[in-house]
Amino acid sequence: MKNIYLYSLLVSIFLSYNTLFSQTTPDIVELDEIILSLPFNQDRGKSVIKVNKINLNSVNPILRSYISKSISKLPGISLITTGPGIAKPSIRGLSASRVIIYSQGVRLENHQWGDEHGVGVSTSGISSVELIKGPSYVLYGSDAMGGVLYIEPERYSTDFSIDYMGIYNSNYNGFTNNLGLKGSSGDFSYVLRGNMTDNQNFSTPDGEVDNTWLKENDIQSGLRYRSEKFSSDLRFSLNISELGIPEGEEEHSDHESHDDHEGHDDHEGHDDHEGHEGHYQELSHMMLTWKNNFDLGNNHDLEVTLGRQFNERKEFGGHGEEEGHDDHEGHDDHDDHEGHDDHGHGGSGAELDMELATNTIDIALTMPQSENFNMILGTNILSQENRNFGFEELIPDADMEDFGLYGLGQITMKNGSALIGVRYDTRSITSEMGAADFSNFNGSIGLKRNFENSSLRLNLGSGYRAPNLIELFAEGIHHGTFRYERGNPNLEAETSFQSEISLDLMSSNSSLTFDIFLNDISNYIYVAPSNQSVAGYKLYNFMQQDATLYGSEINYTKQTGIEWLTFNSSLEYINGESADGDPLPFIAPLTFKQVFNLDFSENYSLEIDFIAKAKQNRISQFEEETDGYSLLNLSGSWMTSFIGNDLNIFWSIDNVFDTEYYDHLSRLKESGIAGLGRNISVGLKYNF
Repeated sequence: MKNIYLYSLLVSIFLSYNTLFSQTTPDIVELDEIILSLPFNQDRGKSVIKVNKINLNSVNPILRSYISKSISKLPGISLITTGPGIAKPSIRGLSASRVIIYSQGVRLENHQWGDEHGVGVSTSGISSVELIKGPSYVLYGSDAMGGVLYIEPERYSTDFSIDYMGIYNSNYNGFTNNLGLKGSSGDFSYVLRGNMTDNQNFSTPDGEVDNTWLKENDIQSGLRYRSEKFSSDLRFSLNISELGIPEGEEEHSDHESHDDHEGHDDHEGHDDHEGHEGHYQELSHMMLTWKNNFDLGNNHDLEVTLGRQFNERKEFGGHGEEEGHDDHEGHDDHDDHEGHDDHGHGGSGAELDMELATNTIDIALTMPQSENFNMILGTNILSQENRNFGFEELIPDADMEDFGLYGLGQITMKNGSALIGVRYDTRSITSEMGAADFSNFNGSIGLKRNFENSSLRLNLGSGYRAPNLIELFAEGIHHGTFRYERGNPNLEAETSFQSEISLDLMSSNSSLTFDIFLNDISNYIYVAPSNQSVAGYKLYNFMQQDATLYGSEINYTKQTGIEWLTFNSSLEYINGESADGDPLPFIAPLTFKQVFNLDFSENYSLEIDFIAKAKQNRISQFEEETDGYSLLNLSGSWMTSFIGNDLNIFWSIDNVFDTEYYDHLSRLKESGIAGLGRNISVGLKYNF
């Protein structure tokens, strides 16, 4: 395995010195692209804070069919997965509630404390994704300690259009159908899109894995009004998914073979999920946002965004009182909660049934003071209710109130710029098991210096994250993780201080970037196993101590002397350990990525994607070591026309050699379940 990494690096170095280059990888945006996740409407090349961005419109539709496949192309990000359809972003070793996801202009609130369910956002209505690494506390508040994923919804169009896309995946016999329309009339623009995904059990090189099916239905719509001094954008989205939870570590040990799993060849009944005896989840997330921009004159702008989110999470299977679960009657209507007045008495028939309702108000006032000094003042207000209706309770009924106030100023200099920010936050939590209040004052400073063919960034920032409900008050079985979890009401808020140095070297035909970071975290919260069991599940307790994360990322992009050949090489390393010197959990191993883009013409392209991960033997006490592995993926796209309209035919082959591997950030590895085997996908997109 070591030879693979060495040879890959040597090939990259050889190509970089013996060929000429001109542009970045096609699916990564150019430096002059406007960044939406940061104020002052700056482009990526001039921003003090380094932001990576990917435009999904230029990505093979198969690679963007799941948001996990799309964001995995961004440097510095890894994915904590539960099979091919469930992924949680991990930014420089920090994940779950330490990473904020912004969608439709508001902070996504969908029980993000859980690592056994996905983001809950469909890529069918997404235009681009931006990644901010490191504390983004000043702009985004508590929980942005690790970073921010900023998702831009589908853009409006002045022209009327209808498009259809269909994808088939061979590994899990999966079908995806997507239909959208957009257009405008006068000062109004509109967009409407629907997406349906139906996947059966996925297969590893050893065979099919029971109870890993996935169904997802997603609807997104938008209506925008724009005049000279005012614009208003109303967005609505509804994501409903059902997914099986594969057997946990109690039923598996020592990476046993899955060839003999009963029912592997029987896909009958998956469409309605009748007769499933295993654990499964039903998740729904509704989001309604209203973003308004007011031009106050003299380059002063006021932005007011209102948000309403409703998330419902159900887990089924394994309870003695589950009569009627096999036919799932009444589960399809997530808005009908008959019996919910009997709090905690199983009115919905689910083990866990939690509703999370969130209201947000975000206000930002941009006030340029001069040509060289811009300033923004803002506030974020959040009100949240968590309610239980299942047989069991993992976290109690609770209310949470957040309030944040921030200021950010940018100074433009002759050969660079500086960014200074301060923020104050409060959080109040009240529940049946107790109450907790937190407050914090933090700041950040960043400098960017431009040279003739390079630029240097230095960013220093403090971060803050208050404990969430599960960390404070959990007391019950978390079926998705197959453990009994117990919270700690005495937890203190996490605080961090991160420093980052970034060097960008550029020429007319290449770019080379070096990023080095160090993150010191006080009162780092983690979940650890005990030697006790409760209700047949191993007991896990939430604890905390100081921790440190550090690492680096190297990224090299070049256009070769061959006109149609471009390549990108990247190397990422992260190390995380507690104050006692013990490794932190879920830290990605040394990772090398090599991508070759072959654009033979404007109508046909091919991508060769190679990824290699080293062995990870620095593990926490409840993790398993994972061996290194390497994978080869291929994909291609052909643009043509049919009956006078654009037709895009695309394909991909993931894990070409059907390699058996265990990714260190896979939750299924401890159950003896390997990664996804060979998957051949084909699809088409037609614009009417």
